[in-house]
Amino acid sequence: MVIPKKVKENFDFIDHFIPTNNLCVEAGGKKSILLVEDDAVVRDMIKFILERKYKVLEASGYSEAINLLKNPVDLAIIDYLLPDKDGFGVLKAVREARPSIPVIMITAYSSESLAIKAVKAGATDYIKKPLSLKYLMKRLSEILEGEDSNGYSEEMIRRDEFIMDGITSYIENNYNEDLTLDKLARMACMDKYKFCRVFKEKFGQGFRSYLNRIRIRNAAELLKNLDLSITEIAFFVGYGNVEHFERVFKKSYRVSPREYRRKLEQKD
Repeated sequence: MVIPKKVKENFDFIDHFIPTNNLCVEAGGKKSILLVEDDAVVRDMIKFILERKYKVLEASGYSEAINLLKNPVDLAIIDYLLPDKDGFGVLKAVREARPSIPVIMITAYSSESLAIKAVKAGATDYIKKPLSLKYLMKRLSEILEGEDSNGYSEEMIRRDEFIMDGITSYIENNYNEDLTLDKLARMACMDKYKFCRVFKEKFGQGFRSYLNRIRIRNAAELLKNLDLSITEIAFFVGYGNVEHFERVFKKSYRVSPREYRRKLEQKD
């Protein structure tokens, strides 16, 4: 079988063989999936695999997808890059029409910020291309039938790591806001216990320690500006309590913020 170049670019054919046992379901009992993908070759390949187990409603863009939402839909698979609107436009419309249905976003872009945007917009999952059809089928089974994910931990780990990269990028850009464990866990679509475990496995420290390190690093830079008071700096980097800020700073630099600033002045 000669696999077209376009198909190779969009799918991971390491796992191209998907066993057909237990996949066929009587037509009347099939759940419906809305597939929104503008590339006909890619759409046909995904549809070919999905139709072994699900009823597929296919759309090439935003307008077609909106019309198909008039039909019963159990889950939506949406490509990020579409001709009339991007995938987030479709995701928003799906959320307005059917708030409870799960949505999987797929994209060729490897952007952490895009992953976070998808999660914040209400996507149930975010999968990068080249797409593993085996992993996609397993995720559909997990979401729609609640089946166990044993044997697919490597794909799940790769997704978790990608989401964690997006979370840390978000922390770097918003470290001075009220960042809580519950808030970031929701952004990552994880419960807080899994979030803590995955975060520590990837970065070797807990979320709170990581956040404090970012805040204190930025505070040390701000201490070079003599026009800013210690209190102003504490609040700017995200601490609502000056005493707490001073304790954390001293733990990191072995001196208080005032002593740190004094040493900077002496060097000048």
